[in-house]
Amino acid sequence: MISVLINWVYIILTTYIVGNACLRLLEFIFRRHDKNDEGNGDNGRWRRTPFYDLFAGIMCTTCYAQVYSLFAGVSVWANIAMLIFCVVYIIFFRKKILQEFADYIKTLRKEMPAPVKRLLICALILGSVVYALASSGAPKLIDTDWYHAQTIRWIEEYGCVKGVSNLFYSLAFNSAQHYFDALYSMKAVLGASMHATGGYFGLLLLFHGLIRIAGFKGHKRHIADALALAEVVYTIIVTAFYADPYTDTLPNCLVFFILTEWLILIEDNEEDDFPYAFLCIFGVFATVVKTSAVIIVLLVIKPAIKLIKNKEWVKTAGYISTGVLVAVPFFMTNVRVSGYLVYLATAIDIFDVPWKIDIEIVKYAVASMIHDARAVNATMEEALHSGLSWVPVWFKNESVSHRILYVSVAAMLLFDIISTVLSAVKKKTLEISMLLPRAVVVIGLIYWFFTIPQVKYCWVFLLFPLTVVPAIWLEKSGRQRSFSRASAITAAFMGGAVLLMFTGFYTLRTLGYVRDAVMNNLLVQEDYAKFEMKPVQKNGQTFYVREEGGDIVCGYYVFPYLNEEELLDRLVVGEELSDGFYLE
Repeated sequence: MISVLINWVYIILTTYIVGNACLRLLEFIFRRHDKNDEGNGDNGRWRRTPFYDLFAGIMCTTCYAQVYSLFAGVSVWANIAMLIFCVVYIIFFRKKILQEFADYIKTLRKEMPAPVKRLLICALILGSVVYALASSGAPKLIDTDWYHAQTIRWIEEYGCVKGVSNLFYSLAFNSAQHYFDALYSMKAVLGASMHATGGYFGLLLLFHGLIRIAGFKGHKRHIADALALAEVVYTIIVTAFYADPYTDTLPNCLVFFILTEWLILIEDNEEDDFPYAFLCIFGVFATVVKTSAVIIVLLVIKPAIKLIKNKEWVKTAGYISTGVLVAVPFFMTNVRVSGYLVYLATAIDIFDVPWKIDIEIVKYAVASMIHDARAVNATMEEALHSGLSWVPVWFKNESVSHRILYVSVAAMLLFDIISTVLSAVKKKTLEISMLLPRAVVVIGLIYWFFTIPQVKYCWVFLLFPLTVVPAIWLEKSGRQRSFSRASAITAAFMGGAVLLMFTGFYTLRTLGYVRDAVMNNLLVQEDYAKFEMKPVQKNGQTFYVREEGGDIVCGYYVFPYLNEEELLDRLVVGEELSDGFYLE
């Protein structure tokens, strides 16, 4: 646990400083010509919290690690260069940073009664300890031993290597998060590669949700507060994966943060385009971490309409350029490892490079993912059927708790749609600002359902209706006794019951992880698992392959791993592993 907390402190300090620098630069570029720099919201200028700095820091350090990986392994020297920047930045901007933080603390003190502040501090401390303990055990996901750990090892040792996916096709599943994991692995300091960034992302979202909920009485509206409750629930649900370099926690956390802050901006009647546009840039980052999060980028409609309406072409181009800068390192690393701009999107095939992975392998990978998500007990042809014949099999294969979740979400969305239509007919008005995030969530659910309907990809869009929809309609119905009020209360009870069910079950499971960590991992996080493999050689390089009939697992220490020994006959290997790999 102690090693995890040390790791997190280092991540917090560096990402906060880098993120603060990023936001300061972007605010200078995009807001220096604003006629009213104090914003147009009722509360004055956009209230930027340190969470923006921290998430911006995660985004910037990830992009930095991706670019660095094109030239060398992302390890000690990458950290030294980053630390030099942080020290120089602190020297010049320490007073402003301290003042911003002091102002934020002052605002929190003003919004919360003393008993609430004390409870919040206790909850934050307890959460830190519990999540650190949950992050201290052994990795539990098959994906970790399958390819995540191996990918991180490659990035640490050699960076982004050309055609590395020819050794093992799963190495082409190129998530930007793996570069962040490699940057903060602390292997050179602790002697083992840390794998607790998932716990850090969860802790960050937990803090964000708890602080928002604690200031409940000071808020004009409570729709964002309801989604903050879902943030807390989500961080409890995924504690099982905190000890893994799991690539679904960060995108879900980012989308939760984006949607909650979006609702807060609406609550504050914020009309400044900058915070909305910056949240959309976070959406681009969420997509490069996990392409399944791409639907969140549709939120860009709001700032885009305003900018185009006001003919602010320079600003529009600037925001687009910033989003492109976030995406370009991801595209570059994709092409480097697989030959495709976006791995699995074979339709975007614009690079003819010698190390490109065979397109048939890519198509098989896509088909396997869809098959496993939809109907693992059915044939490949049945699972890939374009109709809905696979749905009953998929629903039956899901756990009881997941079925309850899906039915509840569908009922909540139906209630929201009917209530919205009836309200529009009756009052002849619509609250347009609240429609966009709800529409994005619905589109996200449809996209998820017809691509890879596994719950891990879509927690945020599934929990959103259970909390936000009742909050919207409770607010609209006011305190009067009416059918709409009774319906909203019923919806709130249903959503609350589902959240309580998941919270209770996963809290008990988390306590089990905490107990195990207290007994075994109080000081140092448990290392990756170790496997025995058969060594084979080519051109003076040693590779490791499975024994006949062995599982497809390699982990961190079997390095470099070759998926099939037969590939050795076709594999072109250079004098150094960093030279890349080609298939003849």
